[in-house]
Amino acid sequence: MGVRGSGETAASILRRPIPTHPFAVPPAPGQFGVWQVRRVRSAPLGYVLSRPELGGIVYHCYAHGRDDAGGRPWLRREGSLNSAVAWVIQHEPELSALTGRLHPEPDEWPS
Repeated sequence: MGVRGSGETAASILRRPIPTHPFAVPPAPGQFGVWQVRRVRSAPLGYVLSRPELGGIVYHCYAHGRDDAGGRPWLRREGSLNSAVAWVIQHEPELSALTGRLHPEPDEWPS
């Protein structure tokens, strides 16, 4: 047993399959790292962003829209893409209300 070096951690992350979910849409097919969560293209609910943390990957949920400072409001952290997307879908009414109070996204999602 020992401490894993950054190269070993990166290799273990890169060997993992790219996570997918039917309601999680990457900006381009096959890309990994950020997804727009939506049931229909015209009504996105939020975004999920993956980040390396403590030798693994965590998934952060963000609202669809921008706050007064220009950022997307952070909502929650989950351990998998499926859990993050499920949380967003389960909170659809609250997120739709929040989106109505936020500034619109400056750019359209590419895919």
